[in-house]
Amino acid sequence: MNLFFIEFPTRHPLREEIATRLGRLSAGHFGETTVDYYMEYLPGRSIQDVRLHDGVRSFQIDALLLYQECLVLLEIKNYKGELQFDLDHRKLLRTVEGKSEIFQDPFVQVELQKFQLQRWIKMSGFPSIPIYSFIVIANSNASLTFQGADLSKRKRVLLVKQLPTYLTTLIEGCKGESAWTEDHLEEFSSRVKAAYTPHHSDVILEYGLSKDELKWGVPCPSCRILGMARRRDHWLCGRCGTKSKDAHLHLLRDHQLLIGDTITNAEFRVSAGIGSVKVARTLLNQCCSHNNRHSKARIYTIDLIR
Repeated sequence: MNLFFIEFPTRHPLREEIATRLGRLSAGHFGETTVDYYMEYLPGRSIQDVRLHDGVRSFQIDALLLYQECLVLLEIKNYKGELQFDLDHRKLLRTVEGKSEIFQDPFVQVELQKFQLQRWIKMSGFPSIPIYSFIVIANSNASLTFQGADLSKRKRVLLVKQLPTYLTTLIEGCKGESAWTEDHLEEFSSRVKAAYTPHHSDVILEYGLSKDELKWGVPCPSCRILGMARRRDHWLCGRCGTKSKDAHLHLLRDHQLLIGDTITNAEFRVSAGIGSVKVARTLLNQCCSHNNRHSKARIYTIDLIR
């Protein structure tokens, strides 16, 4: 079952490809929330969903652990099935129920992220600091195999349950002369959060779709039919009678995946089928931040998919 709700044009030639793409994005978010549990056991501080600009382009890091001795970069994957890392040919082969699929080598991704982070650190005037990068497999239904000459990389692929013990040991082994002070860490954390570059989805543009082609509506969490009606303090499904306090969060999440991080009151009313400006404003204020402008010009930021 797909993890998103918005319906695509049934005759669109790339319908299945778009659906698969969005399913992966949703699965990636699920992976990050799974990792959250294990990250609570790690020493030090962490920042999740890092989005910065390196002077050339924006880049994203799932999670960054901060220590005086080093930084630890985590790229989180929610892949299931049999995962074969071909280290010589720089690719990842996944097999699920007899069907194989080739992915880009995730080591290429984390090496680029590391390079971009180093650029940003230098641009921001911080001293140089060692950066370690790891690929975290968040799905428990995954088996790993490796082939190739550089098998040392296998130590940089961790199952999510390994995070607390492996990274605690790593940090203990790095204890010694610190590259940064506590003041550096505090300033770095503040500046990373302040420099956050919002996500703007290119799915609509990339596949030649328009918002008008998509069927919007608040989805029923039980029967998945779009178009729940807003009552005084809840959503009501006209098909199965299900009531929900927060069904509109699924709609906002899909908007974030397809369109981007920002939405206006008017856009939300059209998508959710709400007639009242006040009701829409109340719901958006409960789950989104905004730019504090006059209500007609107010832009809300959705932060449901990290």
